[in-house]
Amino acid sequence: MSVEVVSRPLPSLRRSGHGPLWLLAFAFVAIGLWFQGRPEFVAWQLARDHRRGLAERPGGRVWSSEPRVVSEWLERHGTPVPPLPGHAGSAALVGARYCSLVDRVAAHVLYEGDRTSVSLFVITGPLRARSDWSARVYGLHLRFVRTAGRTLAIVGESEEDVRAALRSFATSIACRPTDPGGWGLRGG
Repeated sequence: MSVEVVSRPLPSLRRSGHGPLWLLAFAFVAIGLWFQGRPEFVAWQLARDHRRGLAERPGGRVWSSEPRVVSEWLERHGTPVPPLPGHAGSAALVGARYCSLVDRVAAHVLYEGDRTSVSLFVITGPLRARSDWSARVYGLHLRFVRTAGRTLAIVGESEEDVRAALRSFATSIACRPTDPGGWGLRGG
């Protein structure tokens, strides 16, 4: 019995016609990696999601004005949160849900009032922004805050709504006798 070894050259990308497709795929991956974690891109996604609120999202959410109920629901689903206040400025706690963004999943806690709404997002994944990064996106005000190794985003109708929410969160943390989760809010 004899074995004959036949060697054939590998097909060239140019001859196979797949070269442009590979180049296009590489370009999409490179662009996606460049956008991932950019604060402008994450802020754009969060502003869009803030506008949606909790309304049109079936399942995967909790409706409650009780901070303890909302916190426990999020923690049962794997997201530790800072102590949630019952109000963020003039907006009252409505509930929470998980939202699928283009490049990540975030926990979305919503506060609504007569004339305003404020969202707190617990961000997962990379974010290339300093702790006090803020912007205006689609007419909304947004601010990132780093605390205990996590990044929070606060989105509101006005800059004052965002500042009021930051004060409310700082107060809810300051009022706790102990801070077992290690949440120490900076920024504000």
